[in-house]
Order: sequence, then C-alpha cells, then structure tokens
Amino acid sequence: MKPIRLAIPALTSIISAVGISSCQDDVSSIGSSIVNGEVSISVDSLVLGIDASTIDALNIDARSTTTLLGNISAAEYGRLSADYVTQLLSASAMAIPDSIGVERVDSMKMVLEMPRNATIGDTLAPQQLKIYRLTKALPADLRSDFNPQGYYDPDDVIATRNYTLSSIALSDSAFYNDNRLSIAFPLPKQWAVDAFNAYRNGAPIFDWPQDFNKVYPGLYVRSSFGRGALANVQATRLFLYYHYFITRNVVEDDVSVAKRVTMKDSVCLFASSPETIASSIISYEPSQAVTDLVSQGKKVITTPSGYRVRLTFPAERILEQYWAADRNLSVINNLTFALPATSINNDYGILPPPELLMIKTSEIDDFFANGKVPDNKTSFRGTYSSTSGRYEFSSMRQYIVDLKNKGKQIDPDDVDFTLIPVNFTTETVTNSYDGSITIYVTGCSPYISSPRMAVIDTDHAVLVFTFTSQLVK
Repeated sequence: MKPIRLAIPALTSIISAVGISSCQDDVSSIGSSIVNGEVSISVDSLVLGIDASTIDALNIDARSTTTLLGNISAAEYGRLSADYVTQLLSASAMAIPDSIGVERVDSMKMVLEMPRNATIGDTLAPQQLKIYRLTKALPADLRSDFNPQGYYDPDDVIATRNYTLSSIALSDSAFYNDNRLSIAFPLPKQWAVDAFNAYRNGAPIFDWPQDFNKVYPGLYVRSSFGRGALANVQATRLFLYYHYFITRNVVEDDVSVAKRVTMKDSVCLFASSPETIASSIISYEPSQAVTDLVSQGKKVITTPSGYRVRLTFPAERILEQYWAADRNLSVINNLTFALPATSINNDYGILPPPELLMIKTSEIDDFFANGKVPDNKTSFRGTYSSTSGRYEFSSMRQYIVDLKNKGKQIDPDDVDFTLIPVNFTTETVTNSYDGSITIYVTGCSPYISSPRMAVIDTDHAVLVFTFTSQLVK
C-alpha cells in the first residue's frame, strides 16, 4: 500500500468581539475560539492478490427477457445447446376493424426476432426447430436445467421449420437498415380462428395476464437439428394474418374502371415480454482447454453457464489503514475496485462478458428471484474496459462505510463475494434545467445473450481507497 497524503494546516483566526454597550464595559468571550489542526487526504493505491476460486455454475437462474436457441461446438469453449420455454402476454384488444369477420382470417405465424450481431457460429449452417404448446403453467423458479417433460405433449408438434441464421437473401437496403433477423413459422390456422373469435366475443381471459396464462400456458421451442450456430432470441411474437377488400380505379384498354382489390394485413396478438416468464434450457460441456485452465488454478468465467469466480474481498486490509490514522475526525471519500481480465483464444470470436455483478454470495438467490438491481452496498456493477483490459467497479464507498460502522470484527459473510456475468437494463434521464444526464439501472438478469468466457486475474486486483482525516488539537 502506497499512501499519498496531502496535509493542510487548519487555523481559524481569533474571533474577537468588540461590543458597544451603554450598560457594560466588559466584552463577553462567548463565541471566541481557536482551533489548531491538520487535515490529511489519504489516497491509498493497492495492488494485491486476493483469495479466489473458480466455482461450478452449470445450473443457473436463466430467466431473462432474451433466450438462446441452437447448438455450437467450439474446441476452445466447449459444447453448448439451448432450447427455451416462454409464457406469452396477450394484447388487451384486437386492432382489427369490426367490419372484418372471421371468414377473412387467413393464418397465424410465430415470428422469432434475433439481433444479427448476436449470432455465434456458421450462419449458413442448416438448423431445425420444433414448437410445442405447453399444457400447464411454468414454475416461477425456473433454472437452466429445467426439464419440460410433463409440461408438453411430445407427440403434438405444432410446427417444424428448417432455417438458417443468414441474411444473405435480404436486399441491400434491408440489410443495412435492419439489424434484426426475423424468422416466421406457420402455426395451425385454427389458432388464428379461435383467437379471433375469443377477442370478438369479449373473452375475459385477455383482461389479466394470469388469466390468459391459465388458458395459454406458453410455448416450448426446441432445437431439433444442427450443431453449427446459436442465436439470441430477442422476442417471440404471434401474428394473426387477415385480408380485406378495397376498390381502386385501374386503367384497362385506356378506360378507367373500378376493381375490387384484395389487401393483406396482420396484427400481433401474443408476445413474450418482460412481464412474463421466459427461460433458456441450457446444456453446457466445457472444453478440455477450459477445464485445464481451471485445474491449473486460473479463475475462469464462462457464460451462459459453466463457471463463476468466488472471492474474498480484502476489506479488513483496507480498514486497517483507515484505523491506523490516529485522528479525531475521519471521513471515507471513496473506494474503487478493478480486476484485470484476459480473453481465451478461440475461433468463434467469443469475448469476455461485457459486465459483471459482484454480489455477496449469500444474497445471490434472493437477488435474482426478486428482480433486484445493484445497490452499491452488497452488490455492485462492474463494466469491462477493452482499453484497460479489466472490470471496473467505480463506487464501493457505502459498502466500506457500513462495514466500518459495524466495528473491527468483520463477519466472513460480509467479504464473501461472487462474480456473475449479467445484463443490465438502464434508463437515461436528462435534467431539463441544466442538461445533465443520469443513468439509472432498472433491471439485472444473468447474461444469456451469447457465449462468453474470460480469465480473471485476481492476483493483481487494484483498489483505490480515499479518505480524509483531521487531527484536532
């Protein structure tokens, strides 16, 4: 530890009071004071090794607003296969004119929307999926090893579709203007007819999500063929397609005549959403290269499952420096923490996770089960900087203040943390008065978007601890 101290002498001037009074010649000394002292600003920069280990995380809370679908096999990463289950949220009303009857209903399709930049593997590799309708409600505590057996009828395949994750068939303008890949899957027409009639009859199942999910528990989407590509499904939407007629004037043989023209349109009735349950079903087998790193004592993190890092935060060593300052008045200003990380060489472009959650190990289950966000007291947001090559936790002040207030006996639970790759949802608010921008974290879920992996260098953790102390004489 290399402390940098700035000593600022503090001397208040003698406060003399000159009283003008017709009744008293004496001047009261009340209020007069003199303070001699020294203010020290300590900036303690510490680079040290911290106790840490790689722990298994093959069965995780995989509930998220996005899901994985497909299979990949990478020599440096391992084998990963992913299916998913999802509930659906119904539209509160069907935006189709009353003049259109059920005879105009054509079909229903399920459309999967996938970000093109979130695909992994060979986008031209043939894939196949099967869609099943769930027969009962999903449990609330879904894990990545969820077994859908008993929740669907394996003989009742709603749809089967071959597809690729390529955008090669798009026109130039569509390719550059749309960064999403949409894949449509025909569903039974009867689904469209039944949904149309239910809306027109004012069925109460569309009033509340819980009522709707009793009748439509959701979908199970299973990857049934292909081992070369993996996609991140951002949304699952069910569209009802219908037609109607308009009259247009067209020219035939130099004569304008009115003709009846068929027009087609669609409306999204059901979709996955943050308000519903969706979870990837993940099977991951780490590669020999990854397991070798773990056996060598390296601290490895993989996503969407596999390994996490558990560490003992060196709070006691930090506070020893604070308590060693023999001062009457001390104030903790800030504590920052950074962990170097390196990529694991691979041919798939698999990078380190973009962000980590550092959370007290004892609070992990409660954190995700209740949809919490980092509070900078027992859970912290760490962002990966490709420039510095490390994860940076910018504010841990309240954590160290609370720990200091507990006394010098530190509970092991208070320094036992786990690093978890996560997705943060943020909201940006602009102050209309001064134009300042504030970013609020509104959501946090396990990182499911794509495979990621990294080696965390806990032997060279960087801490910067700043506090101000004053000796009053």
